[in-house]
Amino acid sequence: MTKLQIFLIIGAVLIVLGVIVFPLINRRSFRNLPPEHQIRIIMKEAKGLIYFKNVSKGTTGVLYYVKNKRKILVFPWVLDGGNMLCTRENPFERWDYPEEREPLNADELNQLKQELEKYNKKNPVKLIFK
Repeated sequence: MTKLQIFLIIGAVLIVLGVIVFPLINRRSFRNLPPEHQIRIIMKEAKGLIYFKNVSKGTTGVLYYVKNKRKILVFPWVLDGGNMLCTRENPFERWDYPEEREPLNADELNQLKQELEKYNKKNPVKLIFK
């Protein structure tokens, strides 16, 4: 084997590790973190003023709604006939983070509903409520 062939094989192995294996390990480790740590990571990776992050564990999961990288609302869901059915009793009552859990005001509630409509239009699996 020539040096070029060895370098090509090493490069291909590194690309496979970087593109396939490492992201799978990161997703799995993220799902196994406690919710407080997940929230901190989501706040750091939030892009823009509104950000959604869906963390799925098969037929169950959690949809995180982040506003301004500092307020988080959590929608736990179960799969129900091709849709994500929110299992939370009053999902629009209070913010889940920060810890003060202040209630949503009317403007925040209207913006949240508009953003959820946009999210449902964009994604094939829709979030529905009881």
